[in-house]
Amino acid sequence: MGTERVFPEKGKPWKEVKEQLARFRSMDTDEVRGRLTVDMHMGDEDVHRVCIEAYNMFFHRNATLAEYEDGSKIMQHELLRMAVEILNGGEEGRANVTSGGTESIFCAMHAARQWAREHRPEVKEPEIIIPYSGHAAFDKSSHYLDMKLKRIPVRDDYRADVRAMEAAITPDTIVMVGSAPNWPFGTIDPIEEISAVAQKHGLWMHSDCCVGGYINPWLERLGYPIPLYDFRVPGVFSISADLHKHGYAAKPCSTVLYRSEELQKYHWVPVEDWPVGHYQTQGLVGSRPTAAVAAAWAVMKYLGEDGYVELARRSMEVKKRLVEGIESIEDFKCVDNETLLILFSSKTLDMFSILGGLVEKGYFPFGTFNPPQVQLDAEPISDELLNALLADLRDIATGVKNGTITAQSLAKYG
Repeated sequence: MGTERVFPEKGKPWKEVKEQLARFRSMDTDEVRGRLTVDMHMGDEDVHRVCIEAYNMFFHRNATLAEYEDGSKIMQHELLRMAVEILNGGEEGRANVTSGGTESIFCAMHAARQWAREHRPEVKEPEIIIPYSGHAAFDKSSHYLDMKLKRIPVRDDYRADVRAMEAAITPDTIVMVGSAPNWPFGTIDPIEEISAVAQKHGLWMHSDCCVGGYINPWLERLGYPIPLYDFRVPGVFSISADLHKHGYAAKPCSTVLYRSEELQKYHWVPVEDWPVGHYQTQGLVGSRPTAAVAAAWAVMKYLGEDGYVELARRSMEVKKRLVEGIESIEDFKCVDNETLLILFSSKTLDMFSILGGLVEKGYFPFGTFNPPQVQLDAEPISDELLNALLADLRDIATGVKNGTITAQSLAKYG
């Protein structure tokens, strides 16, 4: 931007400001290509319209005050109760709404630390044991909470190595974590096995369902073989699950759930000793949008179980077609996983160049570096977009093979 003043001395007409905003938006990934990458988790057009309209009805409301507002309180309580019902928490289960998966994970790890201070007072340097595939939010949480994170290599099938995780337990270990699924590979860890180990050693068990919490239940209804991941597993103390993923809610909106009110009590950080008096928020943040709660509540009520199941059915059909199409190109091979994430790699083509080719085509590709893979998310997209993506991948594979496409385009991602 240079040294030129950015903040204007005089305001500009809305028409001019809006034109600049439109220019900025046009520079980002377009909405069509973004459906499989940066703009995913929208559901279909009807669901997205409901989400937008509900959001705008509460646009400027602050959910920090939800407990003092009659309507917002009912809406938030119903949203959290629906979350508990979906994840099989029963009458005892409790939930809090947060700004996203990172905050949900942070809150769960904070609760685990507070629990350990009461039940494991001998622990001075608390440890979290997590598969290598666990989300980066656990690193951030351990940093802020002054805990030690131990990442354990996963099995060849990209799922948690439970035996190795148990071997890593020390007298300072207080938490074990599994993902359902993990973000890098889309595989579901053996939550039941990890939980059994946690129970055996008297540890807090967290199931990270940020990606899968609001899609796994519907895949189960459809008969897909989804391993147990929620409160049906006896040793699971807490769950993180993002409503703004396959709950199809507006960002930012997530949930952190606890098996009981007794465990949820370690979540809260009430403040009394300051001039304003009692202060207690749903999570770490203070002000947060009631609009996000309204959008999540509205989409859940609009879809219901049958609507979510239908979107899951359509999404898995898209996944099947994408996997078949991808694996028909050169020697691309997709990871065998349980949910909607699609990861693919090649033994002969440079995957960083494939990523670079997707950037050149206007996509915002996700992927992994260890090992190099491209990641997509199956959504209920149109045949036109699905076929266009596969055609683009064929062109990119040809370009990488003949050397006309390289990894240079990845420079924008650092």
